[in-house]
Amino acid sequence: METVFSELQTLAEKLLTRPCADTPAGKPQTMYGYIRTERRSPDYRDACADLLNWWSASEGWQLGTVFCDRGVGSHVLIRPGFTGLLDVLRLPGAAGVVVVSGSHLSECAVISGRLTSTVRRTGSTIRILADELAEVTV
Repeated sequence: METVFSELQTLAEKLLTRPCADTPAGKPQTMYGYIRTERRSPDYRDACADLLNWWSASEGWQLGTVFCDRGVGSHVLIRPGFTGLLDVLRLPGAAGVVVVSGSHLSECAVISGRLTSTVRRTGSTIRILADELAEVTV
């Protein structure tokens, strides 16, 4: 039986109502996903990855690897998945990071800000689905 996560279902429903983006001609941008969850169940990680994949396709991006820190608390700064993400962002052709919600970075604004700054120092952008959908509905 497939588990349904209500917060992800709400984002998926909002994403469905958005028009698809006009995709520029040429090679699509490569975005990389990041998921941090304190839940140990792989079902949540898989549902988040599916949502990131769907969002990327609707924006005309190519989704590369989705990095995950499962079972990692919000206040932890040293994260194996995030470290791997930073490594690939330095590769040619890496455009940015897609995240389901800001809580995947951290519940703490200071830590979230530090992680966001770290991504931006690689020259990459960071896109947060929940924030972008909130801007559309306001």
